[in-house]
Amino acid sequence: MSEKPADKKNHILKAALQLFSNKGISSTSMQEIAEVCGMSKGSLYLHFKSKEELEESIYLYCIHSIRDSVMQVELDTHLSPKEQLHQQFEALLSHVIELREFIKHQFMDGTKPRKNNMSECIREDHFKTLDWFKTKLETIYGPELEPYTMDLVVLVGGMLSSYIKILFIPELPLNIRRMSNHLIFLLDNVVIGMLTKHYEPLIPSDVWSHWFVTGSKKSSLLRHPLLVTKEMKSVLKERSLDDHVLKDALESILILESELVHTHPRRAILLGMLANLEHIPDVQDMKEELREIIKLYLITQPDRSI
Repeated sequence: MSEKPADKKNHILKAALQLFSNKGISSTSMQEIAEVCGMSKGSLYLHFKSKEELEESIYLYCIHSIRDSVMQVELDTHLSPKEQLHQQFEALLSHVIELREFIKHQFMDGTKPRKNNMSECIREDHFKTLDWFKTKLETIYGPELEPYTMDLVVLVGGMLSSYIKILFIPELPLNIRRMSNHLIFLLDNVVIGMLTKHYEPLIPSDVWSHWFVTGSKKSSLLRHPLLVTKEMKSVLKERSLDDHVLKDALESILILESELVHTHPRRAILLGMLANLEHIPDVQDMKEELREIIKLYLITQPDRSI
């Protein structure tokens, strides 16, 4: 059986990422990538029209891999929100270690994403991440934290940035679990100080609201699909549905989740699973939200209709 185009494209991305990590982008030719993938250079150009397009795809591949691994933790209902955050810190830092050589070569080469749509993708992901993290903190520590949430978002963002830089220091005796424990420990203590001393927030809620609304006009701010499927499963389990209907609906959602974390989700599978949920009124709004998100997931595929 021949390899599916999506699988072949994924194979090329992984091979190119490995070469870029070892040699850097500027020192790696399309011919070398083709040889490692066991194909001709002409066949490689059937999947990626240029080296620049391949670079952009690798950046997106890395961003989506990190994002999806973090959001998959959100589906583990056996973990408390704080335990989820702990594992999400671990997932993020682990991916940075995996991509460490690639990132180092980007600084050495002076390369960076160039296309406007790439910058837009990163900006939209940034807004969605901020909003998700703000909600996560308020879930963990309670609504009384709300006036200080954006101060915490900025603080933790800076801490993570510093921790990531630490990972590039050779032979430093730190491990991911210890770093994640330390982040949670510091976060707990900062929250205690904020809630007991009632100091004036550096970033007031109205400033954040204005900034967020302004950003929303420029960005769809659609949720990560795994957050939507998580809510769908929660709603379904609370409703009095026939056992067979509930089982089929949950199975369809699980297949959706599995497909959405692929580098190149299959359109037919996604549409089929959404169609299986058509007859359940309680989840129609979320189903339509998923449909809009899926449009973005499929935007780089030849057939963009959905």
